[in-house]
Amino acid sequence: MARIRMVAIRLATAVPTVLIVATLTFGLLQLIPGSPAEFLLGTSASRQQISGLEHSLGLDQPLLTQYGHWLAKALHGDFGDSITSNTPAIQQVFKALPVTVSVAAVGLLVTAVVGIGLGLLAALRGGVWDTVVQTASSVAMAVPPFWLASLLIYFLAIRHRIFYATDYSSLTESPNQWLLHVTLPAIAVAVTAIGQVAFQARASLRETLGQDFLRTLRSTGLSPVRILFKHVLRNGLVPVIAYLGMMFVFLLGGVVIVESIFSLPGLGALMIQSVNNHDLTVVQATVVTFCVLVVITNLVVDLLVGWLDPRARA
Repeated sequence: MARIRMVAIRLATAVPTVLIVATLTFGLLQLIPGSPAEFLLGTSASRQQISGLEHSLGLDQPLLTQYGHWLAKALHGDFGDSITSNTPAIQQVFKALPVTVSVAAVGLLVTAVVGIGLGLLAALRGGVWDTVVQTASSVAMAVPPFWLASLLIYFLAIRHRIFYATDYSSLTESPNQWLLHVTLPAIAVAVTAIGQVAFQARASLRETLGQDFLRTLRSTGLSPVRILFKHVLRNGLVPVIAYLGMMFVFLLGGVVIVESIFSLPGLGALMIQSVNNHDLTVVQATVVTFCVLVVITNLVVDLLVGWLDPRARA
């Protein structure tokens, strides 16, 4: 019952969040210089031709009227048609969405495994290992993703031809090809997050290892391995799980930048292309989709934290 109530509360707060983001996006896009009609018709078009196209697109109506019409359709999943391709904007977003989510998901998996592993190593071994992990984490946090992406392409795609440097193959077409395409961009965006997660995991696990209840468990004769996996990790990783949720949002933003380096047809490329083309309907649909992704991520993290720590359900 507590979980159902928590999900209901999160969904109720998500609605105004998405609405605020959609409203701000609509307002900010109006500040972009130029008119979509002018871009479509070119500089040689007459004022009468531009006005006629703006009227057919509804761009000559008051902003509040335009926003009202757009919002009414958006609530039903209709974000309008792209002015450049004349296809539904949400269709273009759904076509690019798997690319961005795939890279971010693989990056999150790499971040979780490596970051938690390094944090656990530093917390358990201490001493020199602790110093090495902290130093390596600090260096990783300072590495720019675009610079690392260039190095990965040169060494692992051009010189040794292990992975692919450009293009994308979907998971349904060929899992092997898909993995070869997403590995390098996933590593490029994950390295910085690995350093942050390692620091978070180290601090949380060290605090858990110093709790009194562990000494009681050791005195009962439980094996160190069982204590580690059943009690230390379950208690110590609760804040790390929440932090990984934030990292997934961070990785989504990083993928948008890295996509241009690897020529991935994801949301980042779609957003840049749509802004350059003054295709505002696609931009709005992309931003709202990003917002919904963040809301879903936060909800999943809350459920995981509630499952790991019953106190969080309250």
